[in-house]
Amino acid sequence: MNHELSHWISKSYRKQSGQSLVEFALVLPILALLLFGIIQYGFIFSAMLTVRNASAVGARYAVVGSPSGSNVQAVATGAVAPMLNAGSATASVTPTNLAGNTATSVTVTYNLPLIIPFVVPGKTAGGSLTLSATTVMR
Repeated sequence: MNHELSHWISKSYRKQSGQSLVEFALVLPILALLLFGIIQYGFIFSAMLTVRNASAVGARYAVVGSPSGSNVQAVATGAVAPMLNAGSATASVTPTNLAGNTATSVTVTYNLPLIIPFVVPGKTAGGSLTLSATTVMR
């Protein structure tokens, strides 16, 4: 009887081991996609915060520190460093009207290359995402 019992336990264990392997193989791609998505969206969120900060820095410089509006684009695009490549950022400065007063609008645009593009809907390999932020100050 002991021999039959040990044979049955051994056979049952092998079935469970194979079942675990199949379940792991089915769940692994979903877990990998979730992990890669979290990483990529973390990069996107960090880059967006950097671009928003750069537009605020540029607008503040245009309003407070800039003699006659010179070098505002250089200050705004330089503010994306060291997180992002300052050479890939563009900035535009436009005078605007804010509640009847003159104000300055600074828009910073950055073309972010995606490290893991397949987790961003609509993006393919070698894809990029355009991030843009505008700040208005008077």
